[in-house]
Formats: sequence, C-alpha cells, structure tokens
Amino acid sequence: MKRPSWLVPVLAVCLALPAAGPTAGAGAAQARPGHFYDVDKEVRFEGTVREVVLEPRYKGTAPFLVLRLEEKGQARTIDVEVSPSWFFGEDIHAGEKVTGVGSLSEGPDGARTIIARELRLRGETLRLRDERGFPDWQGGPRGRRGVRRAGRR
Repeated sequence: MKRPSWLVPVLAVCLALPAAGPTAGAGAAQARPGHFYDVDKEVRFEGTVREVVLEPRYKGTAPFLVLRLEEKGQARTIDVEVSPSWFFGEDIHAGEKVTGVGSLSEGPDGARTIIARELRLRGETLRLRDERGFPDWQGGPRGRRGVRRAGRR
C-alpha cells in the first residue's frame, strides 16, 4: 500500500505545534510565571495598609485590587493581591490594620506577592477564595456570588 507523499510532512507539523506552546498573538491570558494560588505555600500576614492600588494583573480581565502592606515588625512592604475590582465591595484606606491568609508567590525579580484567600478587616473576616484556593468570583460579574463573610470573631 502506497502512502500519499503529503501525509508525513502534515503529521510532522501537527505533532510539532503543541510542543511549540502558545504564540504571542494567540490571545491567551499571560499570567506571570509561578503566579497562582498554591495551598502548600500558605502564610499568615499582618500589617498596615500603606497604599491601595488597582493594577492590571491578568491580560483581558478587570484590574485587581492590590494592597501594599507594611508588614508588622518589618520595614518592608509586600503586595497583597485581593480580587478583581468589581468583586471587592469594602472601603479600605491607607493606615488600616489588616491580617489574613494567602499564598506566597515570588516573581522572577524576587518581588514577593501574597495572593489573599481571607482578609480580616475591622474585626470582620472576608473570604475571597475557598480552602483549595479557587476564587469566589468565578463566573465573572454576572455570576457574582459576593464576598463571603465569616462575621466578627
């Protein structure tokens, strides 16, 4: 049985494409390497809000609310990534004390970021992600479930 001469080159290209990975123009979200919620890297944090910023963190999504915290007992600041701006409905200001739980992520430049799972603000615990790190804002603004409140403790 004779094989068509075009079959081998077509198969070679098809097998090589997945190995090449996404291209710049593919429209896929370009998250920073190593920047995802990792339950094995969960830490507790505590500090004072120095700055509240909205930053474009993920391509094609709403800006994220990021808190720049001065860590308690430290002279350095750390970014705490909270949630998309449309999801977080609390007023938060510089000078407020915040505690919480989140996943520590280090960028290629050594910058440390905590991806928050829970925030404790003004005596109230706000849940942003479940115990496995999946965000409570899944489904976008239309599927909005809102910040889970654990009440005052």
